[in-house]
Amino acid sequence: MPIYLRPNIAGLLAEINRGVISPVYLIFGERYLCREVADDLVRQLLPDEKARQQGLKRIDGEQENVAQTMNHLQTYSLFGGRQVIRVMDSQLFYSKAVAKGFWDKAKKAADEAKPEKAGRYLLKMIQAGGLESDESLAELSAAQWKKLFGFDKPADAAWCADLPVPAGQAGEKAVSGDVLVQQVLEKGIPASNVLILVAEAVDKRKKLYKLLGDLGAVIDLSVDSGATSAAQKGRDAVIRDLVSRTMAELDKKPGPGVIDLLIDRVGFHPVAAVRETEKVSLYVGDAKVVNRADVETIVGQTREEAIYELNDAVAAANLPRSLALVCRLHDSGLHPLALVAGLRNLLRKLLFFRSVRERQEPPFSANLSFPAFQQGYLPELKKSSCGASPFLTGHPFVLYKNFQQAGNFSLPELQEALRQLLEAEFQLKSSGLPPRLVLEKFLFTFLRK
Repeated sequence: MPIYLRPNIAGLLAEINRGVISPVYLIFGERYLCREVADDLVRQLLPDEKARQQGLKRIDGEQENVAQTMNHLQTYSLFGGRQVIRVMDSQLFYSKAVAKGFWDKAKKAADEAKPEKAGRYLLKMIQAGGLESDESLAELSAAQWKKLFGFDKPADAAWCADLPVPAGQAGEKAVSGDVLVQQVLEKGIPASNVLILVAEAVDKRKKLYKLLGDLGAVIDLSVDSGATSAAQKGRDAVIRDLVSRTMAELDKKPGPGVIDLLIDRVGFHPVAAVRETEKVSLYVGDAKVVNRADVETIVGQTREEAIYELNDAVAAANLPRSLALVCRLHDSGLHPLALVAGLRNLLRKLLFFRSVRERQEPPFSANLSFPAFQQGYLPELKKSSCGASPFLTGHPFVLYKNFQQAGNFSLPELQEALRQLLEAEFQLKSSGLPPRLVLEKFLFTFLRK
C-alpha cells in the first residue's frame, strides 16, 4: 500500500468508511500529529462510542510487553465485533539510526530547563541503543557511544548524567519484539482485529517496516526540523492547517493576518497552536470572525515571553535565532528600549555567573554533571560570600543552565558587550538610525565568532 502523508489522511479515512481496512497501521512523525491521526483512525474504525469503549485496547509502548500485545491481536474480542489495539510510543522501530534525533530533542529540552521532557527523550535514545534505562550515558566511552548510537559522542554529554529518566523497557526487548510482530503478521490475524502502531521515529531499513508497507498502511507525519526556508514553510503549513481546522470546528473564521499572527506567537508547537486557537475562538463569543485584536489580547506569546525567548537565544550564542526574534519583536511594535533593558539584565546575569565560574573556591568545572552541581557545588557556593545574591535563587536546574550559558562567553567579551549595548542605547535615543538596524548590529558584533 502507498505511504500516506498528512494531506492524504482524509482519503485514507474515506477508504476505511467504504470498508477498505488494513490489518495494521503505522503512524510516525511529529508527536501531536500522530496522536491526532491515531484518534481519527480509532473513531473511523469504531464509530459507535459504546463499541469504542469495548473494542479499543490502549497500550503504552514504553511499558509494553510485546508478546502480550500479540496475544491480544490474535484473539477475538470478548464482546464481538471489531477490536482495535493501539500502541502509543512504540519502540519496535527503534535502532541507532534514530538515536541522534532523540539526543537532539533531549538536548533542546534540557536547554529549555525541561528536565522531565529531556529525560523522556534520553530514555528513547537509550532504548534505541539497546541499553538498560539505569545505565549512565555520560560514562560511555567515545567508542561505545559511536557503536551504540551511530554518531560521535558530543563533548558536552556530561549534562545528561543522572538526569531523571523514566522507567522503561530495555532496547533489546524491543528488538526481539520486532521479530515477534513480524511473525504474527505474516501468519495472519483475525479479520476483525486491527493494530495501530504510533512512533515518533522509525528505522525504515527494518524488515518490519517493509512488511507493513506490503500488509498495511504507513502514515508519515514527519516534519522537517531544518533551518532552510523550505523546512520553515513546511512547519508553518502544519500550524496553519491546525489553526484553520480548529477554528472551523468551533464555527469561526480567521480575519486578515490572524493565522500569520498565531504562527508568529506560538511557533512550531502544534499543541499550543490548537489550545491558543481554542482560547481565542471562545473569547470572541458569538462573533463569527476572529480578528488580530482578539489574538493580541488573548494569545500565548506575551511580549515578556518573547523577550525571554530572545534572551535565551542570545545566551546560547545563537546568532540566527537572535536576529529572527529581534525582527519578530520589532514587527510586533515592541519599543526597542524594552529590548535593550532585557538584554542589559541578561548580560549582567551572565557576567555574574561567568565571574563565579572564575572563583577558586568553590572550584567550578565545565564538566560538572547536574547531580554533582546540585548536591555538591551549589550548596558550597551558597555558603560563600556571593551566596546571598538574588541571581542564585530559583530552581537548581535553571541555575545549572545559567552556569553553562555563561561558559559561552569570556569575561572580556561580556564586559565589551555591555559597553556596546550602552552605545546602542545612545544611538537609539539620539542618532535617528532605524532601531532594528542598531539592534542587529549589536547582535552581530557580540555573537559573531
